[in-house]
Amino acid sequence: MDNFMFFKRQGFRLFSVFTVLAVFFCTLAGYKTFVSADVYVPSNIKVGLFYGSSAKTSVKITSERGYYAGVFNDRDFSEEKIIEDTDVIVSIAENQVVLSDLDGNVLYSESGNNGIGICPIYTDFWEERLEIDGSGYRGSLNFIKDGSGIAVINVVNMDQYLYGVVSREMSESWPLEALKAQAVCSRNYAAQNLGKHSSYGFDICANTHCQMYTGMSREAQSIYDAVDATAGQVMTYNGELCECYYAASMGSTTENVKYVWGNEVPYLISVDNSYEDTENIPNGIWSGVLTVAEVSTIMRNRGYDVGDVQKIEVLEYSPEGRVIKMRVTGNTAIKTLELEECRTVFGTVTKSQMFTVVGDGDAQGQAYVSVTDGSTLIRRRPTQLELLTSSGRSEFSGESLYTTNGQYQKVYADSYEESSANTSFTFKGSGWGHGVGMSQYGAKGMAEAGYTYDEILTHYFSGAEVTTVY
Repeated sequence: MDNFMFFKRQGFRLFSVFTVLAVFFCTLAGYKTFVSADVYVPSNIKVGLFYGSSAKTSVKITSERGYYAGVFNDRDFSEEKIIEDTDVIVSIAENQVVLSDLDGNVLYSESGNNGIGICPIYTDFWEERLEIDGSGYRGSLNFIKDGSGIAVINVVNMDQYLYGVVSREMSESWPLEALKAQAVCSRNYAAQNLGKHSSYGFDICANTHCQMYTGMSREAQSIYDAVDATAGQVMTYNGELCECYYAASMGSTTENVKYVWGNEVPYLISVDNSYEDTENIPNGIWSGVLTVAEVSTIMRNRGYDVGDVQKIEVLEYSPEGRVIKMRVTGNTAIKTLELEECRTVFGTVTKSQMFTVVGDGDAQGQAYVSVTDGSTLIRRRPTQLELLTSSGRSEFSGESLYTTNGQYQKVYADSYEESSANTSFTFKGSGWGHGVGMSQYGAKGMAEAGYTYDEILTHYFSGAEVTTVY
């Protein structure tokens, strides 16, 4: 494993033999790992714990032996002062970030844009922790002024960051091979998304917008084993880092990324996911109801004000059965949703894009029309039609259907009756997440069936390979 810290010493004073040793260890890790021009994995990462709407007005920090206080320049730290107090408060005073003792006496302050950085004084460098309101974090902390509050950033070794990620993304009780697959995916995600939140001064955040990370709170031996066994390993395709997306469950086969985010990626295509036990996992099968008022409010809050919603229709499904186009009709406007929007707009109930939706006033998605040759057409959904003839059933896709008896003939409805008004809409679906990449429950099932982590990864990321970069 790479050295844990990443500090560059500038103009420090020698206080003791202990301090000299501390300086030595802090200096060692000031490098980044390169394998090629296309594969770059840093030895450390900056994780935003609190920022924006979650920025702190003040933060209580605890360590066992005090702190080195100073300033971060990107990932490099310059020590300015040793703080012997074990309990300190970080706050804003006179437009500066200040470090105070519990009595309010200022111990250290910085007015620059980089704020204050602190590193714990340690005896066992690898196991030291800084507590934020009782929650433990490895590495160091950077405090930056964020509006009227403080953004809190954890600067931590990449693999030790993964201890805190894998422990939130999978249960420690899951098979080791599944945990190892998750560790590689999470390392890829971190390396691929460096600077995603650069406007806030860090790489990635600690919630589901990036990857869940809660420091040391859920660490376990199985997690250490999985991360350590795959240290320095990432997925690559043609020598470049892969975008290793993952989701809890898919509900069926995985989805081609073009039906979710619109782009085509050769290793993010639809693959078999039969080892996922969809019916017996949390949120594998789900349903939810939204009233007309709730749907109208959701659309308005999303910036799609259509008035009072009257109808929701699925217009198009992907080949794998996920909704990729739907129409919301209101009394003042109509809005068409496409690709991932079909899931995210109604994210309070739609856990995936694999769902159906009907209103309580709808005819359950079916309308009957007669055909001139005596056959019966059943309209299942706008783009899926089923024709019943004397020779059997035939399914069609498209907005219009033509039959042919020597010549093309359009199918028309004899009559149409408007359904009663909807008061609510019921969504029923399967899978939990965007459906792209690795199914976490699928990985669990494959591991239980005897597959190794690299076999799991190369299955879900078609044509990619596991590469050791450090």
